[in-house]
Amino acid sequence: MEIKECIGQYNFLQANDVSAFLRTFNEVAEFKDAEVSKNGDNIVDKNTRDVKNYSLSINKSLTEAHWFNYICFCLGQVSLKYFTERNIDYRVRKIEVLNLLKYPEKGFYTKHYDSGDTHRELSAVVFLNNDYEGGHLQFFNPKTGEIILDIKPEVGKVVLWPSNFMFPHQATTVTKGTRFALVSWMI
Repeated sequence: MEIKECIGQYNFLQANDVSAFLRTFNEVAEFKDAEVSKNGDNIVDKNTRDVKNYSLSINKSLTEAHWFNYICFCLGQVSLKYFTERNIDYRVRKIEVLNLLKYPEKGFYTKHYDSGDTHRELSAVVFLNNDYEGGHLQFFNPKTGEIILDIKPEVGKVVLWPSNFMFPHQATTVTKGTRFALVSWMI
């Protein structure tokens, strides 16, 4: 199977669900600068990643618990579809985290891969809006570094891929507007 075939794209959330979600979390005060892992430490490095992050939790409010549980349920369902389509006998046991990312104008995340200090099997990005410019999700050939897939965000679409070194990817710079996305990693 080619690397590109291991990247799944699915309709995930309906537009009205995305609108309701963004109305709830668009202006959350607790957005913080997103960190990156370097040499075992989590640090803010604006040269690698210029993004704001908010971690959803079941412990903050009933509304947030509802959204957290609903999105985790949907991720479980779509991951099952992903593995079934690729004839892989695997079921997600745990969703590590669910983060809402807010990319301001000029926000980006340079080329990286999602495995590291923690074990992850599957990565997910859910696009929540498309009223901005730039902010594509790009995947690279791990040997040559050339772009093998450039995904333009579509509202409610989820992209899934294995969380390992074979799938370097980046979020290109947002050139106009604000990009919202949910990210998660599954074990």
